[in-house]
Amino acid sequence: MKNAAGRLGRAASGASLAGLIGAAALAGCGGSGGGDTGTTPPPPPPPPAGLSLLKTAGTQWVDADGKQVLLKGTNLGNWLVQEFWMMGQGGNGVTDQCTLEAKLTERFGYSEKERLIQLFRDSWITARDWDQLKAFGFNVVRLPILWSVIEDEKKPRTLRADAWKYLDASIAEAKKRGMYVILDLHGAHGGQTPNDHTGCAGHNKYWTDTDAQDRTRWVWQQIATKYKDEPAVAAYDPLNEPWGSTPEAMVTRVEDLYKTIRAIDAKHIVLLPSHYGSIDAYGNPTAKGMTNVAFQIHPYPGLFGDRPGDTPYAVHRDWLRCGPTGTTGVCAYNKQISELKVPLLVGEFQPWQGAGLDLGGQIGRATYDTYAKYGWASTSWAYKIVSPAGGSGKGTWGLVTNAPNTNIDTGVGMVAKASTWDCAGWNASFANACAVKAPTIKVGGTGAKTYYFVIKTGAVSGSNPDVTFDKISIVDTASNTEVIANGGFGSNTGWTTLAISGTLALDFNDTTAGKAPTGADGAVLRVTRPAGVTGEINGGVYQAITLQGGRSYTLSGLFKDNGSANTWAEMYLLDKPPVPGKDVIDMNGKVDFTTATVAEIEALFKSYATQANEPHSGLAQWLVSATAPEVFQLPERPAGLKLTEAANGNTLSWTASTDAKVTGYNVYRASSAAGDYARLADKVTAATYADTSAVAGTTYYYVVTAVTAANESYYSDAASTTLQAVAVPATIQAEAFTAMSGVQLENCSDTGGGQDVGHFDPDDWIEFKISVATAGNFTIDYRLATANGSTGFEVWVDGVKAVNVMAVPNTGGWQTWITQTSAPFAMTAGNHTLRLKSVGKEWNLNWLKVNAQ
Repeated sequence: MKNAAGRLGRAASGASLAGLIGAAALAGCGGSGGGDTGTTPPPPPPPPAGLSLLKTAGTQWVDADGKQVLLKGTNLGNWLVQEFWMMGQGGNGVTDQCTLEAKLTERFGYSEKERLIQLFRDSWITARDWDQLKAFGFNVVRLPILWSVIEDEKKPRTLRADAWKYLDASIAEAKKRGMYVILDLHGAHGGQTPNDHTGCAGHNKYWTDTDAQDRTRWVWQQIATKYKDEPAVAAYDPLNEPWGSTPEAMVTRVEDLYKTIRAIDAKHIVLLPSHYGSIDAYGNPTAKGMTNVAFQIHPYPGLFGDRPGDTPYAVHRDWLRCGPTGTTGVCAYNKQISELKVPLLVGEFQPWQGAGLDLGGQIGRATYDTYAKYGWASTSWAYKIVSPAGGSGKGTWGLVTNAPNTNIDTGVGMVAKASTWDCAGWNASFANACAVKAPTIKVGGTGAKTYYFVIKTGAVSGSNPDVTFDKISIVDTASNTEVIANGGFGSNTGWTTLAISGTLALDFNDTTAGKAPTGADGAVLRVTRPAGVTGEINGGVYQAITLQGGRSYTLSGLFKDNGSANTWAEMYLLDKPPVPGKDVIDMNGKVDFTTATVAEIEALFKSYATQANEPHSGLAQWLVSATAPEVFQLPERPAGLKLTEAANGNTLSWTASTDAKVTGYNVYRASSAAGDYARLADKVTAATYADTSAVAGTTYYYVVTAVTAANESYYSDAASTTLQAVAVPATIQAEAFTAMSGVQLENCSDTGGGQDVGHFDPDDWIEFKISVATAGNFTIDYRLATANGSTGFEVWVDGVKAVNVMAVPNTGGWQTWITQTSAPFAMTAGNHTLRLKSVGKEWNLNWLKVNAQ
């Protein structure tokens, strides 16, 4: 998995896939409870036996005899393409495989670099890992490969002397255990995406470098020649996540590699990767004469800023059960795949991260089972993640981690973190930070010690950070003595500015409405991008503090993301002062490749083969359980919700469930149709509820869910109090709609921040109640954004079309905003219902302004 961002959350999320492939109803996936995952687990993977060449038959993966094969497995990430986050290393400029190899070559010479990289590869995956893969019940692994594993980097178009060492070994180990291998070119020549998983972060040259394209073809010629008759190779994956150019350019290059492979190997399945989840650009591969191909997607619902604030349960319920309408999530993909009659590989997915061990294991099993129900092959990301601290915690990315390391000092290094990749739109205390939660700081030894507390924020090139901080505190738990100076800001007193790269705008006395974290008091520290500054920006502030050996300290603080993109906010406690121009990183337990000796590097690399492993206990249990978990076996949502308003509160009633498993109902309330429902009552046993906390004359929306021992239904249809019309002319925020179908809210980085409405698909709509005092002609200004352009929407008033289609041009990005004005239309005096009905897809609306002519 990668530190991908931007529209990955939209394109790959369960709630938004209809935006890629339509939202028409799908037989077998409908119903008020969403798509049916079934109650019986699918057949287990075949037992170890002779493997036959796989092929495609309609939407199925089948063996040589035409019998369906359900492939279930994971990715061997970080082995033949290093991603430093997966092994808890990196820093001081060494952050990916390219920079590691360059630094090792610079310090020790090319031959020694080669020896050390081989030592790492010989240690990261060993026989015990293959045994563990089999213990998880897997029958396939996806093997990410860097081009230089095969081609000699010093001699273009020449095989390395050990070109096939690791591929051959993988195939041999897999075959011993009755497992298949998918060969995945994870990093092509030049890099096919700017992310670090291609081996070289920031590189994206494959699309314009014809030599890189030609050498990538050469690599596939060698692979196809070597393995054209190997039955254990399930498929070829010609380009992993080729997202560095347009969908059309991706298709051109993938089809070129398909032809390259087919000139040598007509037997093996060739995978067709999606472009951020969309396979539309391929059209129908069969109609193009392509044979034995399968599509590939990498959905990560709930991650990378998708659906901030939602629980893992809700996110994966909607993805696997197809949402309340039964048409989104996996059902949307199944519809498209079924129509094209092409199989699918879910090549990367991560359903258990952050869900806890038992629930994470249940969600992981439900995810594999759902994919198998549709006949899809699936390989999660990823098999192994290690870190200096070790341990699975509440569920890390790895099926396997290293056992907890009790030698790591507590409270030194990174002490709190959130980022838009982990949880865009966060508004939290350090204790509840989504990526790294503030620990108790325990100082060893005796006597006074000087440390440096650092607040570091930044964003990648082209992205705008907007993060605020307040109430920074480090308190001696015994004496309650504060050691941070001016943690409430209002000025820069006590703080030193730290410039690492680019320039940050630091306002120590910001009082902008809506920007402060919840619980903040007075002015806050606000970090943004200065006007005219481009490129990556990274830096912050710090101060020296004195802590006493043998004592414990409590770190606290508040921070908030105000609609940022590709942004991080990290807090560190360091024993050395930060250096301008040099990144601040957590080196606690890490090896600094810029200064470490060969012996130290060797020790680190060798440790991967011998360190105690800790399998994710929930996954270890549920992936091989003979009984599927009950998670996502949802009761029907309640029907017939009615609301009666009264001076002393609002009374709700609904139709009682006849499902014997339903033990009660949960009642939720929101102040707008956009949702953000807060739970009012848990497990109400009667089919009625009185909200005595309601304030007379206030607009409320209510929904009810049915609850069983393990699950909660989707929301019922909403019931609302009397809706108040907005008097126009006026500006109306998009999220203030009074009714909608199919849309979602997302954080907005437009002027004023807040939220916008997006994920529009054809026939989706939002509605507003408005009041016109004087009849006349009106126009509407719309604040719009889209990265792709859209055929747009129509304007309807009281069920009658008032304005024909308004196209939305490509504005340059999902948060790059323009204002467009409609043609004039007439409205009579009185109350009206104004509806924006989408005819296209993938456009965002921040606000609309109704103007009198």
